[in-house]
Amino acid sequence: MKRLGYIRLLHQQAMTQSYAPAPLNFSTVLMFHDVMEYFFIVAVVHIGGEDIDLDMPFSKNVKKLRAPDGNRLSNIDVVRRVGDYRNGFKHGGSIPGADQVAEARRDVTLFLESNCPRLFGVELADISMLHIVPQEAVRGHLKTGRSAVDDGDIRAGMTEVAMAFDQLMLNWASGKYLPGSAFRTQRFDFSDDYHRSTRHIETFPTPSNSDVRSATRSLASSVEKAMKDFDEQLETVRHVLRLQIAGIDMAGYARFAMITPHISVSANGQRDAIDGDGQLHYTPENYDFCEMFVVNSALRLGQSDFALWMPQTYGDWSRARAEMEANDGRLPDNM
Repeated sequence: MKRLGYIRLLHQQAMTQSYAPAPLNFSTVLMFHDVMEYFFIVAVVHIGGEDIDLDMPFSKNVKKLRAPDGNRLSNIDVVRRVGDYRNGFKHGGSIPGADQVAEARRDVTLFLESNCPRLFGVELADISMLHIVPQEAVRGHLKTGRSAVDDGDIRAGMTEVAMAFDQLMLNWASGKYLPGSAFRTQRFDFSDDYHRSTRHIETFPTPSNSDVRSATRSLASSVEKAMKDFDEQLETVRHVLRLQIAGIDMAGYARFAMITPHISVSANGQRDAIDGDGQLHYTPENYDFCEMFVVNSALRLGQSDFALWMPQTYGDWSRARAEMEANDGRLPDNM
């Protein structure tokens, strides 16, 4: 199932890129062909194929494989057609046109959808990609969300997928910060509004004249509001910057953030999902998009994740030097 999850992921990535404008979609003929070939190899391993020589061309091997019902695979003419587009592009310099890209997209999807249940006993659309998410806590939220959606509870599913992304970013932010001035660093703190400081302006001394006092207070209130608006905009910019540094697809995130619940953090650190305007769009289709967004984000972050222990106090510095002296000049693995 994990290998099938990779196949479905690769197929969806090829599908997405195939809708890009030319020439960005030309290479999808290569991607679609590779997806079919990988699907075929997994099938050979799964059901067996004693007379299959994987060193032979894919277009010939596919004719030899028999499904468990004893018959050939369905729509095997697709392999030759997409293979011609692939070879022409890769070896002959023939640039695929929009019609060829669209045909490859349609044909490969038909090939996978018709043969997946015959070979593996599962529909292509029912293959779970959650097995390939490397972060255990994130995978747990996604599995719970998928179960809820399968039971018809879209709201619970949206809550879990929002919690999954929140957990993903919390995990990634751990052990990372941006160096600032000599006395300050900016942590990757994906926290909620609760942790923001509130600006308050006091006038001193307080004017004795009531009119002056009222005008002064009105001016201070206007300044406070302007600073609050500025802080909110600045926090949005900081949040976007953190996501960009992490490598999150911002166009996908904009849609994800609009339709998933907001994660609120209480004083004791408990995180809860709060419905917003996005609940108007709680649908199975939007859940599928959100799930795929988190899966793609988890894989992308999993490849570039790291955590470095850094001293925060003078005591940390002293402890680090002592540990390094006892460890041949290197920090021990537990730091």
